[in-house]
Amino acid sequence: MSASDRKRISTACIGTLLLAMVGACTTSASADIAPCAPGQLQLSLDDGSGDFNGMSHGGTYVVLRNLGATACRVPARPDVTFLDAHDEALRASLQPIRGMNPGPVLLPIEIPAQARVRASLRWVTGEVFDDTQCIDPAFIRIGIGEGALTTRFRGHLCGSRAEGPLYQVVPFQPFQTTRPD
Repeated sequence: MSASDRKRISTACIGTLLLAMVGACTTSASADIAPCAPGQLQLSLDDGSGDFNGMSHGGTYVVLRNLGATACRVPARPDVTFLDAHDEALRASLQPIRGMNPGPVLLPIEIPAQARVRASLRWVTGEVFDDTQCIDPAFIRIGIGEGALTTRFRGHLCGSRAEGPLYQVVPFQPFQTTRPD
């Protein structure tokens, strides 16, 4: 092996080692960010001006805003509970992703200070099953650590009587808005 080949291999090894070190530092830095407390977050829903409506489906964006002065993190997939007008949980379940048992590993997402993240929920709204069961929740509760945030909800979720209403979730993503607060 020539001296120039050894130098190229050595440089490649050093580059790989540096990339691994940067990746390890990035991962540990996110782990150092504290989980969000419900009191530092604001929950809102946004129908996206009809983004989800059609073909017997409906949905909403779930938006969390970090009101705090420091970044915090939340689970990538929101813990959703639909509630009736008396604050009682209604039967509705997260639809499993086919072929993903128990499901994908989703790392927590960081919410910088004063920034927003959003997830989307989608469900069937029509009585399209042979034996349909529907619910009309008054509230939606999003679990945050040991607490939760609750807000008014307008939606009609349907499913088969055997499974009950199901909903799908697209995990939280950073969200930039052009609208004023």
